[in-house]
Amino acid sequence: MQPEGQMAQGFTDPQATVVGPGGQQVMIVESPSSLPVVVGVLFALYQVLGILGGLAMVLGGALVGGLGGDEAAAAGGIIAVIGVVILIISAVGIWAGVLIAQRKKLGVQIAWGLIVVGSVLSILGSILGEVPIDFLGLGCNGICALFVALPLMISSASQHME
Repeated sequence: MQPEGQMAQGFTDPQATVVGPGGQQVMIVESPSSLPVVVGVLFALYQVLGILGGLAMVLGGALVGGLGGDEAAAAGGIIAVIGVVILIISAVGIWAGVLIAQRKKLGVQIAWGLIVVGSVLSILGSILGEVPIDFLGLGCNGICALFVALPLMISSASQHME
């Protein structure tokens, strides 16, 4: 049975509450979108790859440092420090993914910050290593930033974000 078009007093949203036949109030409730949960889980799972890469760099740096002389120890230390930085960034990324899945705007903002930090580190590594800048990787970071922003761009999802 379709409700008549009368508005209940005190409500301003015509889709929230209407008065049906016989004076009954009919509440129309929209279920929250599952998009933030999907985006948050996928972002957190992607960060697990960073955790694995960071662990490999820490262990590889220790291995390189233990094999050779002073130069190898210095190179191994640098590799291990970079691995620790990657571990920290990825751990914060997992936290951001959890916040996105909990429908928090802070998670999207933290994820954007991590994407920017990753892009800057990629450019710095290219400059210091005297290799061409990886524009494909930067483009992928841009696509990831748009993917993470989807819960804020889609109206059905953004109205439930805190």
